Amino acid sequence: MQLVPIQSTHIDAAWKAGACALAKACDASGGEITGDQLKMILSRGERTLIRMDSDGATAGWGVIRVDQLPNMRVLFITDLVAPHGHFERFFSSIKELAASLGCSRVRCAAKPSQERLYKMKCDFKPVYQIMEVEV
Repeated sequence: MQLVPIQSTHIDAAWKAGACALAKACDASGGEITGDQLKMILSRGERTLIRMDSDGATAGWGVIRVDQLPNMRVLFITDLVAPHGHFERFFSSIKELAASLGCSRVRCAAKPSQERLYKMKCDFKPVYQIMEVEV
């Protein structure tokens, strides 16, 4: 298993090679971002696209950003798509990447079913719950 960061100059090629599947992850965001907007953010270098390779084939795609908080540096997984890719096999590589970027934590946002899976497969623990109401 290998994580391959994609340079912002190569987002269009990666999108054509399958990263466009991340648009499905965006659909679950509740309207925060669309697939096209994510592609633009990646192209501008505001977030990093990661390809997950297993046995010489692409097993999934992820998007990360680094958040420098007052008391910690966090690698935040903003989007992930790995159908039948068993993302948990890549989690030790994510933690190594986080450490190489000076991060002491890995975080992600998740809906209840994803939260249960992330707890079970990768030992995630809830930090807080984000709630909203439209005005």
